[in-house]
Amino acid sequence: MKKLLKSRIIDLILVSLLLLLLFVPSIRLPVISNVQKAILHTGLFNASSEHTQSDETFDYKLVLYNTAGEQVDMDRKRGKVLFINVWATWCPPCIAEMPEIAKLYESVGDEVEFLMISVDQDQLKAKKWIRGKAFLVPVYFPRQMNVSLSYEAIPTTWIIDRTGKIVFEQTGMAQYNTEKFRSFLLSL
Repeated sequence: MKKLLKSRIIDLILVSLLLLLLFVPSIRLPVISNVQKAILHTGLFNASSEHTQSDETFDYKLVLYNTAGEQVDMDRKRGKVLFINVWATWCPPCIAEMPEIAKLYESVGDEVEFLMISVDQDQLKAKKWIRGKAFLVPVYFPRQMNVSLSYEAIPTTWIIDRTGKIVFEQTGMAQYNTEKFRSFLLSL
């Protein structure tokens, strides 16, 4: 009888937790993103350090604004290696990969230009989220995306080499802060 009661109590707790995850959005996002963060640390989702098989050239006709509301001069990005990531605060995989992208930025940000493009409707929310996490990685907001950055899901990441060629594309979360991927970026 005690075993049955204990089993039912455990079942009730598990069902209650599941219902909380399903119906309370404020709980769902942190739980899912933390689970995905843990999965990233297993190494199963390490970003490839191989070039994408593409001859596509990046279109610099992209209208972005920084967090101060100033338009970014994309012509000044020519000749630089670009790490471009499209993300949002409501996207669990985006939230999961952001801490490691921020660490990657801190280690190679002098050699690689990072364009973290938030597609949040509420730009203030994205600014507050980045500030609250104390991430130094620069965040931009699109006024107009271009053909080069067409995506079906977020997060999506592209690497553009110094000649303007798209040499890497990743849809979905990945672990970019690895020695192998850093070497890949610095070799471009």
